[in-house]
Amino acid sequence: MPTLFGKKITQQELVRRIGHLSQVGGVDLISRDNGRGRGVRWLEFQTGTGFIFRVSLDRGMDVGPCEYRGCSLAWIPPTDFASPWLFDQTDDFGWLRTALGGLINTCGLVHVGNPEKANVGHYRFPAIEQEKFGVHDRAALTPARLIYSGERWDGDVCYLEATGEINQARVYGENLSLKRNYRAILGESRFTIHDTVKNQGHLPTNHKLLYHINIGYPFVDEGSELLAPFFFSQSEMLVGGKPPGSEAATRFIAPQDDWQFEVFRHTMLPDRNGSVEVAIINPNLELGLYLIYQQHQFPVFLQTCLMAPGTYMVSLEPSTTELGQNRMASDGSLEYIQPGQTRQYSIEMGVLENTQQITAFSERIKTVIRTQD
Repeated sequence: MPTLFGKKITQQELVRRIGHLSQVGGVDLISRDNGRGRGVRWLEFQTGTGFIFRVSLDRGMDVGPCEYRGCSLAWIPPTDFASPWLFDQTDDFGWLRTALGGLINTCGLVHVGNPEKANVGHYRFPAIEQEKFGVHDRAALTPARLIYSGERWDGDVCYLEATGEINQARVYGENLSLKRNYRAILGESRFTIHDTVKNQGHLPTNHKLLYHINIGYPFVDEGSELLAPFFFSQSEMLVGGKPPGSEAATRFIAPQDDWQFEVFRHTMLPDRNGSVEVAIINPNLELGLYLIYQQHQFPVFLQTCLMAPGTYMVSLEPSTTELGQNRMASDGSLEYIQPGQTRQYSIEMGVLENTQQITAFSERIKTVIRTQD
């Protein structure tokens, strides 16, 4: 039963009070008609609580803008949300000119990390023994085929849903599909993503997936904090100058002109159900943004802190594997999907809407840590 404007209300009670569901929420297909994002299709979800997020069908079915009661959750890039046909794949870091930004960037489906040349001889095409992959590969700027979007009542619960599919393929190369489903509920400030990656080809294909979750002002601000179930002693700074165990990963500061790019690797502790809960909270706003994922699906967790002017954000990055391909290929840890095989991934994101919810979330994190002592 949805809670709208502080009142629980049944489907029958609601429809008697409105002319159309869009009066309180729903899913709408729209497009931009100007600038670098001209022609890009978006699905706008409004849940009726002031929680609004937009899914770009032409940008990997990723979430771009996302807000709660006028406060942006996402970091919006200076490149805006460019059309995928502006993506220059010959530029090793072209991803930074077109893809990075918005609440979620999908990284993969074959490569994650910095540019790299990797062996593709397993595709049995002698003319191409190696392929050069740009930063974080192609998924974030691959247009999707929309399968379904709309609203669906189940008793007194109204689901807002969308399903689409992207395909990353090359002749004599990989042939991977990603089928993505979004689900939100009218009257709630959260959504879930369920992804199914399938090898549609006839040869084994290596596969990586990382969600690049970009959280910006005002959720990230001076005094904001990261709540996460990990021990400082088990964290590693991959890039940056501060020693492991410092509070740089968990307590954020105002923008710094001389900021050094920082990347941390955390060993997360799952709860008894195998879930990992992470949140960024802003005590001054009495609000937080949370992420829930399954540890067995994403055993690696990275965090990027960008405290510089203009790139002022924190990126939370659950990943299926370590970054790069060559090092993993050399030690035998590179993972492959066999022909016809699938992999399943799910995350949940939403807003902690008051101090009580933040306190309850914090207590759950503390409980998980205590059980590991």
